[in-house]
Amino acid sequence: MQTMLWITALLLPAATLPGCDRGRDAAGPESAVRIGFLAAGDRASYVDAAGIAVDEINEAGGLLGQTVELVARSGIEEPAASVQAAGEMILDDGVIALVGPNRSSHAVVVAETAQRHGLPMITTSATNPEVTRAGGYVFMAAFTDLFQGGVMARFAREDLGLDRVAVLTMRGEVYTEGISEFFVSGFRGSGGTVAAEVFFDRGETDFTEALGRLAETEPGAVFVSGFVEEIALVTRQARALPLVDAAGEPVRFLGADAWDNPNLLAHPAAELEGSFFSTHFSPDSDEPGARAFVDAYRSRYGIPPTGGDAVSYDAVRLLAQAVERAGRLDPEAIRAQLAATEDYAGATRISGYDDRRHPSKSVVIMTIREGEKLFHRQIDPAPAGDG
Repeated sequence: MQTMLWITALLLPAATLPGCDRGRDAAGPESAVRIGFLAAGDRASYVDAAGIAVDEINEAGGLLGQTVELVARSGIEEPAASVQAAGEMILDDGVIALVGPNRSSHAVVVAETAQRHGLPMITTSATNPEVTRAGGYVFMAAFTDLFQGGVMARFAREDLGLDRVAVLTMRGEVYTEGISEFFVSGFRGSGGTVAAEVFFDRGETDFTEALGRLAETEPGAVFVSGFVEEIALVTRQARALPLVDAAGEPVRFLGADAWDNPNLLAHPAAELEGSFFSTHFSPDSDEPGARAFVDAYRSRYGIPPTGGDAVSYDAVRLLAQAVERAGRLDPEAIRAQLAATEDYAGATRISGYDDRRHPSKSVVIMTIREGEKLFHRQIDPAPAGDG
């Protein structure tokens, strides 16, 4: 069957559809199962990845014998607009669940809407642990920044052998401030020194003063937490300064999953050679589920998917599997089956969920060489009971 993929422009009225009775065991054959999908910022490719999952579900017979439709909104810039879109999807479009948003600042507030309506929600690439604080209907498809930040801190200490780093953080975002906090805590906890913590505002273009403060500390690396425009300008201006370590070598840059954006590599100002960043998966993975997703994505769009694309695809599949196990479109039954997820294998793998609905899954570390991101290593979570 062909997917009916609706992508509506931000703040335009939602399509008017009959309400969906989420408590029914199954809809009539003329009905479709609607899933709401929210993508903030320049991440329209996340909708594309979710669409691949929907197509696969429909080609396999749909959900409970019904066609699946994705009701999608992309390009959303403000958290309040994500909340508005989520409310329209629930009240007007009759969606059975929400997938996304991808930004933690959006996900935290949309989660409150989902919880209030008793509607299952699975975030995509939102990683701050607080996105599930609203309650038991909210789940994450991505690892948390507590894990990701700790992984990057240990990687800097153990793999790169760094004793002294600095951190440059965009203020005012749940994600950017959170991931830096977890990185700093992990690095100090492993015996390293964080020589400087400097903040900047979104939209800044001149980082001379901030980089000058970092340069005084001669760090072995700088962990940069921000988004594409700022990261690109920081790296160019740091090279022009130049920002060097104690041995006089150009400082290395470290980052997290926000770096996994093709717009960053393509940005004319970015100077990223030798950098390392964490993300959700590598398109070079040899895992069967990952390979199938990569092949489908490449075939349709001609480029490899990012980590955010992978978790967007997985979030839809996680929801679909929970619905099939529940056997009905009852929100509580779907929620219970999401919580019971074990050994999920798709583009990424999830062994299960903890009591905060945070998944146990791996982090992939990528490096940038000659303008290309390359797989460096995968770090798995410690088995249950390990310290």
